[in-house]
Amino acid sequence: MIGMLFFEAAKAQKISGTITDATTKEALIGVNIVLTNGGGTSTDIDGKYLLQIAEGEQKITFKYIGYEDIVKTITVQKNESKTLNIALSPSTKQLGTVVVSAGRFEQKIEEITVSMEVIKPSLIENKNTTDIQTVMDQIPGVNITDGQANIRGGSGWSYGAGTRVLVMVDDMPLISGDAGQVQWKLIATENINQVEVIKGAASALYGSSALNGIINIRTAFPSQKDIDKNELPGFTKVTMHFGLIDVPKRKELHWNGIPSNQGGELVYKRRAFKGIEFLQSMKLNNLDLSLGGNIFKDDGFRKGEITDRKRFNINSTYKSKKIEGLSYGVNGNFLFQTTGSAIVWDGYDRAYIPLNNEITNTNGDTYNVDPFVTYLTGNNRHSLRTRYLKVVNDNSTKGQDDGQDNESETYYTDYQWQKNIEAYNLRITTGTTNEMVYARSDIFQGNNTRENHSLYTQLDKKMGRVNLSFGARYENFKISSEKKYLIDGDSLKSFSAGKPVFRTGINYQAAEATYLRASWGQGYRFPSMAELFISANQAGIEIYPNPELKPESGWSSELGIKQGVKVGNWMGYLDLAGFLMQYDDMMEFSFGKFAEHQPDPNNSNGSLNFYGLGFKSINVGKTQISGIEVTITGQGKINNELEINLLAGYTYMQPISLSPDEVYEVLDEPMYLNGGATIIDSLTYSNSSSDPSILKYRY
Repeated sequence: MIGMLFFEAAKAQKISGTITDATTKEALIGVNIVLTNGGGTSTDIDGKYLLQIAEGEQKITFKYIGYEDIVKTITVQKNESKTLNIALSPSTKQLGTVVVSAGRFEQKIEEITVSMEVIKPSLIENKNTTDIQTVMDQIPGVNITDGQANIRGGSGWSYGAGTRVLVMVDDMPLISGDAGQVQWKLIATENINQVEVIKGAASALYGSSALNGIINIRTAFPSQKDIDKNELPGFTKVTMHFGLIDVPKRKELHWNGIPSNQGGELVYKRRAFKGIEFLQSMKLNNLDLSLGGNIFKDDGFRKGEITDRKRFNINSTYKSKKIEGLSYGVNGNFLFQTTGSAIVWDGYDRAYIPLNNEITNTNGDTYNVDPFVTYLTGNNRHSLRTRYLKVVNDNSTKGQDDGQDNESETYYTDYQWQKNIEAYNLRITTGTTNEMVYARSDIFQGNNTRENHSLYTQLDKKMGRVNLSFGARYENFKISSEKKYLIDGDSLKSFSAGKPVFRTGINYQAAEATYLRASWGQGYRFPSMAELFISANQAGIEIYPNPELKPESGWSSELGIKQGVKVGNWMGYLDLAGFLMQYDDMMEFSFGKFAEHQPDPNNSNGSLNFYGLGFKSINVGKTQISGIEVTITGQGKINNELEINLLAGYTYMQPISLSPDEVYEVLDEPMYLNGGATIIDSLTYSNSSSDPSILKYRY
């Protein structure tokens, strides 16, 4: 008891204060305050700290990622309390970029164990883009095909059904619950802080759809620096754009024309696109509030492919006055749009006209509401994020409702606890994710439900120049349908599967600005409702269900080096990586004859189901993707006048099937090619691809 009283007396002195950014004057959350003789604390959500110290002279270090350390020596008398406010300056010696996606906490990009690219707002603004997908195509190793993200050749074409790349906004998945389709148009391009892209399997930390990597869009908080510059209350930004679509070079492609004064040929009428986006952000006492929106219209350069959309969004965070470290809020996005789309076009000389003039017109409403709460106490962080996402699509062809509408509701929760054990330089992240999806659709053959429950944990340890990371996750899925399906001789209405996945990585700082890394991670993806149950005719092409589809799994590995580069005041890095990925039971949409031909009674040469031809999601066996990637990125001034922002890269990959002659689907009826000289009654990679040496839809 005497020893305990002595200890309390020795720590009766207090140092408190607020830590801010020296440039923006904004409070910094989670700054580490460390005593030389042991002990310490960190700042709360308001940038405040309270530190109990022994009397006498003490040396205190203030450390924060991306900022220069500050060391203060202070002397306190017995029972004395002092105030010490600190302003930290952004680091000029580091590579500088801070990311959160790799471990769900802030890290220097050079110290993470995986390949990551970061897109800053300047690139988005300079592109004057109307769609975030345009920016994604600028990232080395990333391609977007018909709304489908593809990292290092890990995905092909799937017409929006299922995704191997998890797209998130502020750590929350932005994927429809039924089709597994990324909701790109919901993303507020006017309010982005940065975009982080992880290349390779990230399922251990983020779940099923992260088999090929993740794209995490981090929204911006209201900036006091921007607000101070503005004469109006808060910060206001308005961007307008207008463009004309060029005339096709070949006259036979001029589908959109008006009669000339002399008659005869049509004079091409130019198509156009136009739009406006706005952002209003403000700080109202303890409330951070951002309001934004986008209105866009595109006439389209292909017949019938028009776009007319309106999007509005809100981001809000309230910092509690009564409970220190508590913050909560709600974010939301609301999208209303009309679009036209087609799959197959009417030949070489009518390439901008859909086959049979069949366009699928969609009137869609999509919105999400995301309440959240975060509590910081000591070195613990508790976070509960929730989401309600609703997607409604009213589809029609040639003005007729053809029974292909779909509607889904997704309820999503993610609870996460994070503990920073400073004495061991160890950070523990653990949590649980739960998702329920209710889908009511004609296109997916009735009412279906989907459940996903998972537990995950990750350990990040720093030992001098070495950073270690290990993660594990167990995920379980169940899909139930009102319709019974015959699977392996059994009549089933529900399908379930589960699997654990693991990842590990190491990063070693070999020199002042040289970092070596190695990583290995597993991935797992359960098929979406669309891949299992879709039965549709999209613009004249049949798409068939496959309830026997199996989950796909795989792993990815990587060796890499990141070298810091400094030329004058220009700083960046050169990154070189070699990668290898393998997949089992990879799911891909394949073209074939999956049904008997249904003759059209009104047309002797016609067919009601495109002669039984169409697309179907199929397990295509074992596949492998290997390659190398070089990236250089940086920003700054070469001299006092020339400022350069650079992001460039080259990716070489070899996506192959490891069993090209293995039969992965037996057709209902044979396909006769080359005038009947070639008969195909089953599908393999060798006989179903124009180039059997590579996986389909890669470039």
